[in-house]
Amino acid sequence: MNETSRRVAVFGGSGFIGTVLAEHLTRAGHQALILTRSRERARDVWLLPAAHCVEYDPGDAAALAAALAGCDAAVNLVGILNEKGDDGSGYRRVHVDLSRSVIDACGTAGVTRYLHMSALKAAPVATSHYQRTKGEAEMLVRGSGLEWTIFRPSLVFGPGDGLLNRFEALTRFAPVLPLACAQTRFQPVYVGDVAAAFVRALDDRRSIGQSYDLGGPAVMTLAELLDKLLTTLGRRRLVLPLGLTASRLQAEMFEHLPGKPFSRDNFRAASEDAVVTGENGFERLGIVPVAIDGMIARCLGRGGERQRYDELRRHAGR
Repeated sequence: MNETSRRVAVFGGSGFIGTVLAEHLTRAGHQALILTRSRERARDVWLLPAAHCVEYDPGDAAALAAALAGCDAAVNLVGILNEKGDDGSGYRRVHVDLSRSVIDACGTAGVTRYLHMSALKAAPVATSHYQRTKGEAEMLVRGSGLEWTIFRPSLVFGPGDGLLNRFEALTRFAPVLPLACAQTRFQPVYVGDVAAAFVRALDDRRSIGQSYDLGGPAVMTLAELLDKLLTTLGRRRLVLPLGLTASRLQAEMFEHLPGKPFSRDNFRAASEDAVVTGENGFERLGIVPVAIDGMIARCLGRGGERQRYDELRRHAGR
């Protein structure tokens, strides 16, 4: 471990972004304490050097504070894309209530450095429950008294993501693809760049009290993103862009399918562009973001979880 090594607690460290962040933290010489409700779900980080997994109960305040004992910083990545029902209570429980619990636990444990994952367009007055509760959580963070930094990425892509891989599965058999919110614009962000932003900001005192909107180098519509995926796969499919009314109807139908592939709240969130309008946070942090072009094949696996597992093994030297 180097002289600037820190012990960093990562809530949500077993998820898509969390496993990549854990790898980046250990590569930078830090210790990563992965806090998860199920250690089995954190298998992807078991092989990482200087990473340790601990199960915790989100409702146990004393256990949360105890888990943070001895840590120099805490990262909160916990989030959900869908909830049971459609009243916002599931989002609020995860995005707001858990954030409050983590912030309180930091205060009890004496952890002053806090990095928080939010989302582009998050706001307490947003239309979607997802964006609204993310915005409410940001308000908690800003008023916490901690040395906070907030990250607000656009659509995050990478190996094992929930968008490109879901689209790939849909295009495998369906000859016609009705696409909701086809003209909504995004600025796809590579997961490794998001992780790099967290690590870069961790020891940079200038990032304290700052919020970073993160967008990739290219702005594209959802239809354009799907076209890039189909081109990469060498598949020809008929894509039918849906208007606002048809998109809403699709959300109403898909709301009741297993796994909620596209919910009412997804529709509300996807009805607005997720594009950086001010200065890009990557520029402020000195990071050149990776374009999605040329990365799609890797993100779709072409080796999938096995490839990711092998990468971690090489990093661990095993």
